[in-house]
Amino acid sequence: DGIKYVGDAEEGTYDAIIVDSSDPIGPASVLFEEAFFEKMYRALKPGGVVCTQAECLWLHVDLITDLAKMCKRVFAKGSIEYGYTTIPTYPSGQIGFMLCGKPASDGSTVDFRNPKRAPTPASGSALEPLKYYNADIHKAAFVLPEFARAALEPHLVKGSK
Repeated sequence: DGIKYVGDAEEGTYDAIIVDSSDPIGPASVLFEEAFFEKMYRALKPGGVVCTQAECLWLHVDLITDLAKMCKRVFAKGSIEYGYTTIPTYPSGQIGFMLCGKPASDGSTVDFRNPKRAPTPASGSALEPLKYYNADIHKAAFVLPEFARAALEPHLVKGSK
């Protein structure tokens, strides 16, 4: 039970919380509610981040907009972004992620749009060379089509570091 697990965590426990949930209907709907996001916020260390599955722009822009509004309430002084990627096996071939950052102790917030460093796997790593991800793909994940930008931009908060 992810909600209980996060809710039982001591305040400031986690650097990152990743929620790879099913769609926000039925049993998983509680993973898209404000009470769960408040528990995650509490469980994060200053500067910590949440990444959660956030549906497809082409099919669920209204749901994503509601999620962004709620995240802006919970992470009021932090950063909130929506990014997406292509997944050929998903309906419409696209899936998105809501990324939320708790402010650091110095008040700075996470800049999700710009990678902090280039991927540099250790020599001989199975990751070398990467076949998909690079800094440009990362940045492009946050470039939204106009209909989505218009719907989401008022509720997104860019990071400061």
